[in-house]
Amino acid sequence: MKTNSNKISKKEIFFLLISLLTFVSLSYGLYLFIWIALAPLIYLAFTKSIKKVAIVSIIYGAFASIISFTWVYDINLEYRTKLYLLIILIFTIYFVLFLTIIAFFSKKLKSNYIFLLPPLIWLLLMLLYSLLPIQIYWMDLAIFQPLMAPLIWYIGSYGVTFLIILFNSVLAYYFVKRNKNLLFLLLFLTFMLAFSALYSNYSDFSHKEGKIKVALLQGNFPFSWEWRQQNSFDVIYSTYIDMTYEASKQQPDIIVWPEYSLADDITKNKKILAGIKSTAQYLNTTLIVGAISYVDEENFTDTAFVFKPDGTFETYDSVEPIFMETSVAKGKRNEPLSYNKNKFGITLCNEENMQSITKNYAVKDAQFIISMSNNQFFGRGRHIISQFTKLRAAENAKYLARATNDGITQIINPFGKVVYSLEPKKQNILIGDIYINSYKTFYTKYGNVLVYLLMILSVFLILKKR
Repeated sequence: MKTNSNKISKKEIFFLLISLLTFVSLSYGLYLFIWIALAPLIYLAFTKSIKKVAIVSIIYGAFASIISFTWVYDINLEYRTKLYLLIILIFTIYFVLFLTIIAFFSKKLKSNYIFLLPPLIWLLLMLLYSLLPIQIYWMDLAIFQPLMAPLIWYIGSYGVTFLIILFNSVLAYYFVKRNKNLLFLLLFLTFMLAFSALYSNYSDFSHKEGKIKVALLQGNFPFSWEWRQQNSFDVIYSTYIDMTYEASKQQPDIIVWPEYSLADDITKNKKILAGIKSTAQYLNTTLIVGAISYVDEENFTDTAFVFKPDGTFETYDSVEPIFMETSVAKGKRNEPLSYNKNKFGITLCNEENMQSITKNYAVKDAQFIISMSNNQFFGRGRHIISQFTKLRAAENAKYLARATNDGITQIINPFGKVVYSLEPKKQNILIGDIYINSYKTFYTKYGNVLVYLLMILSVFLILKKR
């Protein structure tokens, strides 16, 4: 492939601005743009020198992350500035590596399949980043297109991300080569992706194994951690008890309070513990409460308490709390919990962003998932974060019920489609049916094996001489 002049033309500057605008628009809910947002950048990587690409990628990566993640800086956390700057640095480095590697190898390799290079590099970088302790999963672009069944049942979110980058790459390479075969490939991908979107939106899943009525309580306490700890066993507790009794009028099987609904250790307060136990018994319902469990004077676990109608309770401690919450200790077990004769999994906050947690539950026969989160102060970021729960539901074909403090509270079907939801920033109760199923998707059984095979095939085709 011949390299054109290093000088960026007005046309290419225009393309870059379009790329920046479309990528930034993703954080404002215009998710469909993900299919074209990176094409101008990949075009630049195919046609310009490594030096020019490196400079542009630094500028692009910095501006794209600065604008897209302003909501992170708005979070009322003491480490928000560090987190914001860290995200900007990580994203910028990611874009620089992604584009410069493409620029280098696309000039060195004489291949008719060089359009496979960008998705291959993107996934390799994702896998590399996954080894770091910073838990960066934002490069999983499938969050913007979770309605991809049945494809996602086989290739998971990483496979969908591969297809997203592939579509951008083929589009970019078409403007380099103007090859009819590339146009046919674009049309084929468009048909396949459109079919998956229609299938996910208009199909139904088996209801043979029965249903469970769940009530999700959105307490809406957008106050500081200190305030919530001081008022956990007072106004917050009484509010959630009142909401629980209100929800019980529709006789739900399970009632869920969000993560950290009580920002204190309920086992240290006998009156509160007895009150929640007796409420579950009196209402004859399973009551799931988000709270904490102290492991020493300064550290605690992010805990979900599952109170049962017989007066007993189980607990689940988050095994993957967010890495910057140094006072939150890791739990030791990621095992399904029991509801009557059925099994279910619980994900807490950061865990809903991770493939392995929900997949592990499904492997161990969980029939539905309860997600509990506390996304207060996240602004528009709460909408993006809620996209991860759609992926986790779709990958494993499980109903997922998500309870939050102030949004986004929702029920998601096995296709990744939201079937019920609440308006954020308002105190409310969401009641709806979820259908249990024991079905295991190919992805649930074998993980990313098809993605790895696809990557190996891409390497083989890229190295194949013309």
